[in-house]
Amino acid sequence: MKNAISNILAILWFFGVLIWTVLFLFIGNIMIFFMDIVGMLKTGFTTSTIGFAFLFIAGFVFAITGWVPAFRRCYYKLPWLYPLSMMLTMHLGILSIAETILAKGFEVISTPRHVVAIVIMIIQVIVCRVLMCIYLKKNPMVLHKYDRVE
Repeated sequence: MKNAISNILAILWFFGVLIWTVLFLFIGNIMIFFMDIVGMLKTGFTTSTIGFAFLFIAGFVFAITGWVPAFRRCYYKLPWLYPLSMMLTMHLGILSIAETILAKGFEVISTPRHVVAIVIMIIQVIVCRVLMCIYLKKNPMVLHKYDRVE
């Protein structure tokens, strides 16, 4: 009976919250890149940064999913969901930092400052992606099953 209730809660959590958070991350990553970063590069003016707000919301939902054993069953039943959610979260973090660097560089109308901000942003994205690859190679995203989920 307890197993059935946990499965029902996991299904409700997945379809009610978790799948929408993953879609929110997909859209958020695309929106930050095309609307904020490319928008700042085209206009030369800073915009409001929304990346860290998206990151906070998604991180909160993923933390609840990992903390509550009944919700954690979503990751056990769908083994691709944990790596996907973590990769999207990492990518959103990298884009949020890049967006903030670019926004700080574009606060003042100065061509040399804009160029330096763009170069720093590009270097930051490349370095963070390389570090992410190194980290994921050393620590693969495998969800260890502490209890048998059927």
